[in-house]
Amino acid sequence: MASQLRALPAYVLVVEYFLGGIPRLSPVPLRALHERIRDKSRRTAPHLRPVFPFPPRGGSDADVRHQMRCIGALMVATGLLLALPATRGSPVTLALECFLTGAGAWSQMRAGLVYWLPCVNFVLAWVVWAMERR
Repeated sequence: MASQLRALPAYVLVVEYFLGGIPRLSPVPLRALHERIRDKSRRTAPHLRPVFPFPPRGGSDADVRHQMRCIGALMVATGLLLALPATRGSPVTLALECFLTGAGAWSQMRAGLVYWLPCVNFVLAWVVWAMERR
């Protein structure tokens, strides 16, 4: 029971990364969420230039979709790493989490959007890492 409670923050992040990543990859499973993320991505994409390695070239719809897929793939990969107990406390997992949450907070802040969720996920990432390293 204690180990299940200890893994709870990791499972919260797994759900968040899958719910955020899968709709970025394809509109099929969650069309409404995909549309909402695409609208938000149109606003945040220009602000990821100094942070994200795959910036949109001209801000076209194809560029935004490409960026959504790249971020979605990173989010799903991070969710998978968090779901597996063997990789949950890995420095690679923590680095991916910090990169994604930092990029998310930066772009949302610069776009004038609310950015509390990436900040909460950043804290949760460090909590998970600290608990797994003990």
